[in-house]
Amino acid sequence: MVFVETLQKYNLHYPANVALICSMYEERINVMAAAWHTQLSHDPPLYGVSISPKRLTHDLILSSKEFTVNFIRYDQSRLASFVGKTSGRDIDKLNVFEINLTNGKKVKVPILSDCYAAYECKLVDFRRTGDHTFFIGLIVGAHYDPNAFTQIINVQPTLYLGSDNYVTVDFSTKRVHDEKQVKDYLSKWVQGG
Repeated sequence: MVFVETLQKYNLHYPANVALICSMYEERINVMAAAWHTQLSHDPPLYGVSISPKRLTHDLILSSKEFTVNFIRYDQSRLASFVGKTSGRDIDKLNVFEINLTNGKKVKVPILSDCYAAYECKLVDFRRTGDHTFFIGLIVGAHYDPNAFTQIINVQPTLYLGSDNYVTVDFSTKRVHDEKQVKDYLSKWVQGG
C-alpha cells in the first residue's frame, strides 16, 4: 500500500450509488447528480446529501427547504453524467435532457418519473462541511418500483467510480451470509476454534 498525507481529490471510497437530486423553488426546477449521499437514521427516517454551494440545487434547497432523492438504473447513467456536468444556472436541464417528472405527494419538489426509487425529503438541518454543505432531510414519503425489489434489490443501480466513470453490479457474484452463519462463526471463535 502507498501512504500519502494529502490528496488534491480523492475517490478511494468509490464506487458509490448515484442519485439525482431534484430541487424546486417557486417555478424553478433543477436536477443534479450526487454520489455523496447516505441514510442517517431509521427513527426518524433521515437522509443526507452533500452539495457544493456552487450548485443551483444548493440555493434551491435552502430556499424551499425540500428536495427529492431519485435512484436511477444503470441504463440512465448517461443522464447522471449530463446533469452532473452542466449547471442549471446556464441551461434548463429538464428541457435539454428531456427529463420527465412526476409530482411529489408530500413535498412540492417533483420526482423523476422513471427512477426505480425516490425519497421525498423536508430539510431539517444543514451544516457547512468544508467546501460542501451537508443537507439533512426527513423522509416524508417514498416511491418505488415493486418490480425492482424482491427479497433483495432486483435492479442494476448506477454506481459512480469518479472521473465520469460508471459501473453497475453483477448479481452473479452475490453472496448471502445469513444470521445462522454469523452465529456459527462467532461460537467457534468464542470457543477458540
